[in-house]
Amino acid sequence: MVLHESPFIFGRKAVGDKFTNRETETKRLVSNFQNKVNTVLISPRRWGKSSLVKKACDLVASEKMIVIQMDAFGIRDPKDFYTLLTTEVIKNTSGKVETWLENIQKFMNRLSPKISFGADPFSTFELTFDIEAIDKNYSELLDLPEKIAIEKNIKLILCIDELQNTANFSESDLFHKRLRTVWQNHQSVTYCLYGSKKHMMSTLFEKQSMPFYKFGEIINLEKISAEHWITFIIERFRSTGKKITEDQATIIIHSVKAHSYYVQQLSHLTWLRTSDSVENKIITLAIEDLLAQNANLYQLETEMLSETQLNLLKAIASGITDGFSNNEILTKFRLGTSANISKQKKVLYEKELVDIRGTMLEFLDPAYELWFKKNILRISLPSPTL
Repeated sequence: MVLHESPFIFGRKAVGDKFTNRETETKRLVSNFQNKVNTVLISPRRWGKSSLVKKACDLVASEKMIVIQMDAFGIRDPKDFYTLLTTEVIKNTSGKVETWLENIQKFMNRLSPKISFGADPFSTFELTFDIEAIDKNYSELLDLPEKIAIEKNIKLILCIDELQNTANFSESDLFHKRLRTVWQNHQSVTYCLYGSKKHMMSTLFEKQSMPFYKFGEIINLEKISAEHWITFIIERFRSTGKKITEDQATIIIHSVKAHSYYVQQLSHLTWLRTSDSVENKIITLAIEDLLAQNANLYQLETEMLSETQLNLLKAIASGITDGFSNNEILTKFRLGTSANISKQKKVLYEKELVDIRGTMLEFLDPAYELWFKKNILRISLPSPTL
């Protein structure tokens, strides 16, 4: 018996044949990289932004076009940001320890950073800056990618994930103004900025009063079409000697509303239970497993809701997506006043529990919606049929 690795991936970047579609977005991102167009990627979390960026980066990377990817998730203040940026730029543009030290001395002489090496001095090092030196010479650090690119006659693609975390800095507007002021003058460095909190990214880059307004082309990532998902799922099952029908693949996609992360996860859970050919009851068990894995998180999120917020989610789960100010709906779901509804919509959006599309509201997390219907509204999960 041949044991196969699961052909589906979630929770990590999808690479190789586990990356599906996004052909249009990939071409667009590659074109932006090649033509030095800054790009901002915006979408709800777990829609595949990181996988898309990785794919595009792999396609353009060369000796003359160096890709630098950094994650701002754990950054809590500007000093951390400057330090991480500098470290990643030095490491990715210098192949030897001697070159690291040479570039640090050449380009950061005024900052006098302290250098410490890890267990393997040939692969890791850490920089430490005096906070007063950073505050006085921040532009020198922000200019470092451009200076090195010019010196080495190369192009740099700087991709920064979870950038929205910098909005939590004290004096974040000042910090963003500093970044914008320096970065907008770079000719040899192209920036790709993205993050997992849609509402914060939208505020940073689409609000006219913010420093990063019109910094680059904004790509609002959409869901992958059901058509492409169907082909992908069938082929991934076939690659491991298992069968799934087009209708069954469609059930998986519709169950989680074509959400990239959950399509991969639910396909994986279905694949695990399948010996040769998928049976519909297997998909039912896979959905139950999916909800069980996330139950503690969903329970906690629900317990933290106010009564009105909970009632608003009940209305959405009941099929109401618009017209919440209608007196009949206000009364039926005990939503209070129309003014209060507007406030609670904003709160749920910022909590990333709902998405707002025009006047329409919908659950942002389709698995949470299934769990909510089952455990809060006491609605049985539908049978896996079309």
